[in-house]
Amino acid sequence: MFESIPSANAVFLKWILHDWGDAKCVTLLKNCKKAIPSREERENVIILDMVVGTGLSNPKHKEMQVLFDLFMMFMNGIERDEQQWKKIILEAGYTGYKIIPVAGVPRYIIEVYP
Repeated sequence: MFESIPSANAVFLKWILHDWGDAKCVTLLKNCKKAIPSREERENVIILDMVVGTGLSNPKHKEMQVLFDLFMMFMNGIERDEQQWKKIILEAGYTGYKIIPVAGVPRYIIEVYP
């Protein structure tokens, strides 16, 4: 992942980026950009991960967030807020992103745009 990614029409990163620091995430996202052939349509990089501090009004969602935070502390990972996601996405050379909540769970789909 950090050296190269095989050519693809899309890259789906499910609970991958929270295991790595910012520099490794930027490298991985840059490799995703290289792996998807240039074309007129949007590149397809889709991230499924936590976005801290976004819409956690449900007590069960808050409880789940606390459990994930504890797990990340144990694993030396990081759960990011929207500003932290924005920083690594833009640093990797993408122009934008869209965060979409997944119904019923405190996870989000992050669509990354070229």
